[in-house]
Amino acid sequence: MNFETKLSLKEKKKHCAVLVRGGGLGDFILSLPLVNYIQSTYEEVLILTKPSYFCLVQSKIKNTEFFELDLGISQFGERLKDSDVFTFWKDGEWIDELKKYHVQKVFILPAKPKSPPHIIESIFKVLSINIPDSYLSKPCLGDFWVQSLTLWIHSGSGSKAKNIPFSFYKKLADDWLRNKKENQVVFSFGEADRHSLDLFKSETFCYPDRIQLILPRSIEEYKEILLKGVAQFWGNDSGPSHLAANLGIPTNVCFRSTNPKIWRPTGPRVHVHEFTQDAN
Repeated sequence: MNFETKLSLKEKKKHCAVLVRGGGLGDFILSLPLVNYIQSTYEEVLILTKPSYFCLVQSKIKNTEFFELDLGISQFGERLKDSDVFTFWKDGEWIDELKKYHVQKVFILPAKPKSPPHIIESIFKVLSINIPDSYLSKPCLGDFWVQSLTLWIHSGSGSKAKNIPFSFYKKLADDWLRNKKENQVVFSFGEADRHSLDLFKSETFCYPDRIQLILPRSIEEYKEILLKGVAQFWGNDSGPSHLAANLGIPTNVCFRSTNPKIWRPTGPRVHVHEFTQDAN
């Protein structure tokens, strides 16, 4: 869906939009269609989020500026007048603070919907915009898949409740390595994956010389490594799974405690695998 087509020749872009988005990496990536929409609809876009997410938005868009979430709206308070604010926070004091800056309209968007539809559809429903089903299969970061013989596994997430048993990923790795002598496996872990990393280190794999451990220091570094070539990506409902899927990489996402009808990553090559809460 190309949001540029929403504006007729007689229509002008609105003045200023402010997007306030915290949350995890997956939450921000699922917000990228909204970013695309406000960039095409407003002359000026101010994005208040975590600095690590800045790299996920097109830097070539001239009308977009980034601000660190922890420093608050006081960074650009004088520019809030007559702006439209898009926020996932419902706190009353926060809304009252916005009104003091004489904003034009505040759109309160769903942060954690409990039931379908998909969160992207729920976000645009607040804006009275219907998106086609095909839009949920588009890679928001571009289709950059480069095929290789490397199986990528990210077995952690920000919540233990989301993680399926590590034994499942171990079997995936061993089977992949046995299938062809040229095959390789990458296991990656982030700051929130200490438990999963410990499980990885305690295991004995077949052909350990063809297994690589990667601990990306940033989202930008994670992107760069993924773009070098991956056969498949396997992971839980986590930020790295959303990142891989939205780069066009064939992504297998394991859902255990969250609903894929709401949180499924967008992308052209996404496969969902559902597990029960009591899976061992």
